[in-house]
Amino acid sequence: MNREQGKNGTVIQSIPKWIFGPLLVAVLLVLVLSLGGYLRAAGLSWGEYQYLHPDERFLVWVGSDITPIKSIDPVSGEKVWISLSEYFDTANSPLNPNNRGHGFYVYGTLPMFLARYAVEFLYGHSGFDPMTDVGRALSAAADLTIVLLVFLVAARLYSKKVGLLAAAFSAVVVLQIQQSHFFTMDNFVNLFSFLAFYIAIRIQTDRRSWYLPSSTAQDSLETDRSSLDLNHSEDSAGGEKPIGFLRHPLLLPSIAFGIAFGMAMASKLNAAPVALLLPAAVLLRLSAVNKKDRYAYLVDSLKYLVIAAGVSFLTFRILQPYAFSGPGFFGISLNPSWIAQVREQRGQASIFVDFPPAMQWARRTIFFSAKNLTIWGLGLPLGILSWIGFGWVGLQVLKGKWRTHLLI
Repeated sequence: MNREQGKNGTVIQSIPKWIFGPLLVAVLLVLVLSLGGYLRAAGLSWGEYQYLHPDERFLVWVGSDITPIKSIDPVSGEKVWISLSEYFDTANSPLNPNNRGHGFYVYGTLPMFLARYAVEFLYGHSGFDPMTDVGRALSAAADLTIVLLVFLVAARLYSKKVGLLAAAFSAVVVLQIQQSHFFTMDNFVNLFSFLAFYIAIRIQTDRRSWYLPSSTAQDSLETDRSSLDLNHSEDSAGGEKPIGFLRHPLLLPSIAFGIAFGMAMASKLNAAPVALLLPAAVLLRLSAVNKKDRYAYLVDSLKYLVIAAGVSFLTFRILQPYAFSGPGFFGISLNPSWIAQVREQRGQASIFVDFPPAMQWARRTIFFSAKNLTIWGLGLPLGILSWIGFGWVGLQVLKGKWRTHLLI
């Protein structure tokens, strides 16, 4: 406690100012996450195991059929788990849906594997009901993590107050709460995509120099939001020695981005455009560097972009193993059967195939999705507020403050 002098000469105790800073933010964030967690956990057993959601029903079915267990020892009754070599054996692995009676499976395998292994550890056997319970709980947990990431992104770009407000809105968004009550791939791909986005934001806003010695080499990792709108940076690459490879500010973020992007792709293939976030973030970072030094910075950054690409491929290879022919880890030629299934799915979503589930999109205007997202997905008050915020950000970009807002 701080001591202050009262008007009558008495000494009074005052509350330290820091309590209203990080501590208050932490308490409010916990409250927001608690509210979000409650809304996502309430009614998680809806439907009473009647499997009314068609996508969820299919995924639960697949999850009940695949297994990480190779056999059961007849004497001891102990389970024999599949080995790594068997895991990558596309043609024979019991975890491959194509080998368990499901000849058409275009969803990601990462969320499926997470749920299936969790079911095996918790229940000791597969089944529709256990897969539903575990899958929905994991989906809810994934979306609650997104709420936290929303706070981190907004706090990084703007302020902690904005972060708390954004997280509070995300915690009560109808669409997010609804998706958290289904075992589908959507919340998982959103989680890993948003994680990649957060990493890209950190790269964009990192003010540390890539060269030594420099007066800014030891700058704080915290974002200097006012510096994001400068036309140049104080750091200089001219004639200076580059930071060592292992100490470079891009190394760990590039690896982390590669892992997050690979996990997103192993959840759902429509995450592919997320790959553009990393080079976009690097270019935004370079735009704040002196023009004479940009070429040196650009060349320096290319190797880390290559590292990120390699890590993302490796992550996808491990977590979506049956997109490749195998049979071993180094059998990295694409699986013709998987390619054919992906093409079939794309055809079903096109105007050239009369596929019944796709008929909901027939004769719709280009505003159909935006209208439903605004009215029902967000709710009209938050939907209108979101469009106002989107317009405000666009206006700031037009005013020249594009470095802060362009990536988001």
